[in-house]
Amino acid sequence: MRHFRPPASSRDPRWSKAREALLVIGAVAAEDSDYAKEQNGVGFSKSDSTKGHGLARLSVVSVLSSDATYSDVIKLAARYRRQASRIAQGNLL
Repeated sequence: MRHFRPPASSRDPRWSKAREALLVIGAVAAEDSDYAKEQNGVGFSKSDSTKGHGLARLSVVSVLSSDATYSDVIKLAARYRRQASRIAQGNLL
């Protein structure tokens, strides 16, 4: 009998944290269409804008393939978690 075995990457204990962090970064990137050209309190700061948009395009698998990338994603998501929460609440209203 064959057993389904999930991909190794989904068994990684960091998988759910990386996925959640990418959701945060993706939500902020979606609000930052001007790449911080206007100071409007929405989206990434000027210094984080390019990096944030680049990280938002990554998959969980690619984030987990590099410890440095994983660290960058987690740190950036922590910085913008509150803003992403406000974005999500605004979409519910």
